[in-house]
Amino acid sequence: MNCDNANHEIRVLLQSLPKRRVGNDLHMQLHITASKEAARRQKWANAPELLVRMRNSFELWKANMMRPFAVPCAGGLAAALLVFAMFVHTYPVRANSLMNDQPTALYTDAAAKTLAPFEPPTADAEIEVSINEHGRLADFRVVSGNPALDSEVRHSVERTLLFTEFKPATSFGQAIPSKLRISLRRGASAITVKG
Repeated sequence: MNCDNANHEIRVLLQSLPKRRVGNDLHMQLHITASKEAARRQKWANAPELLVRMRNSFELWKANMMRPFAVPCAGGLAAALLVFAMFVHTYPVRANSLMNDQPTALYTDAAAKTLAPFEPPTADAEIEVSINEHGRLADFRVVSGNPALDSEVRHSVERTLLFTEFKPATSFGQAIPSKLRISLRRGASAITVKG
């Protein structure tokens, strides 16, 4: 019985305490939270409404984010096109550029710098000369014509090639071993060099 009396007294004392009122801010926050939760549940309720909401969100994002960038982007694009249009005529593009292709600075062909005095050959021949990276003769061979040139012509060609200065081919600015073709024509007073 004592326990029941104690509980009753506690109840009476608690009821006699002044009641605390919920603040307006807390009341408003609870309403906002409940409203957001209801909207969230309704948002995922069906697919057509979800698509409409996604489209509306995209339109809002486009209006708020893209409009401020539209003018600077359009201005930058217009300036780039203007600069390109100003310089495009400076570098014309040839339709048949592969036929008249010029070597770039990345690779240059070998060439004869100075030719030694040459005795006119007594036979037509085309000679392939191998040049080392220092521009000196490394080897030569007869490519077309009479491969077994008579000994006088062969010695004349060897002397001429031995005292001829060559410019070696270059790749990325570095001299590399290369080959060069030289045409000998009967009765000619000079030789023809093909790169």
